Amino acid sequence: MPSPKTLHERIYLTLRTSILSGEFKLGARLTESKLAKRLQVSRTPVREAIRRLQQERLLTSDSPDGVTIVEISLDSAIHLYDCRIALEQLAVTGACFHATPAQLEGLEQNLLASEAALSQQVSRSTTQQGAAALKQLDLNYEFHQLIAEASQNPWAISLLDQLSNQVQLLRLQILEDWLDVEAIQKEHWQLFRAIKDRDEKAARKAITDHLEHSKKRVIQVFQSHRANYEQTQPAILCPSCRSSRVKKNGHRQDRQNYLCKDCGRQFIETMAYHRTDIDG
Repeated sequence: MPSPKTLHERIYLTLRTSILSGEFKLGARLTESKLAKRLQVSRTPVREAIRRLQQERLLTSDSPDGVTIVEISLDSAIHLYDCRIALEQLAVTGACFHATPAQLEGLEQNLLASEAALSQQVSRSTTQQGAAALKQLDLNYEFHQLIAEASQNPWAISLLDQLSNQVQLLRLQILEDWLDVEAIQKEHWQLFRAIKDRDEKAARKAITDHLEHSKKRVIQVFQSHRANYEQTQPAILCPSCRSSRVKKNGHRQDRQNYLCKDCGRQFIETMAYHRTDIDG
């Protein structure tokens, strides 16, 4: 990628990298003034960068207290994987027909590097295991990117690149619970062999099975997080009769409406977002 020529472009790329690398925590509140101070620039290029990142669905819409990094919902994650399946079926088909020997070599080298990262997770210290896990996730992303490039379909490459931002955000959300890496590695090898053999039917089946399995794993992580969250939350009690038999009744901004099933009282509680500031 060529060096950005304008200050606006540099600020945009800096913030984008900070978001996708996890430097900014999920839920962190970002404001123009604090970002400008952090980057030692005026607020104008920061404002323009924020607009671009909102268009890419990396930041939420403006609010009185700034913007926050987008958090992927379960429904959005499912839709994301459905789109990936359709596009990556197209990509592997193209790769079966158009992948060059050099591109096949690149895919194989990626898998060998991923094998090395996997072995490091087993044999090293906790800190080194964490670094190896991050390395393997990067290689996972690169593997799919190499297949897209091997398809020589510019539309598939471009559309998958657009989806990659959301995939990266999803990865950051569930990193601690991320995936059965050994199963993913086996699925990647199976897909590689199908592409190398120029077996279009096998390749399409391999990528479909692989992404369906990944989608299932992501759903399980979301469900586990939801169960853990519900177990740790204090019961909501009606302020009139102290009954816990209440149900949600819509919400506005950060305030949740409730309706008591026993006495019919409607009341409002502040929703807990656990948000932090970028300097916090």
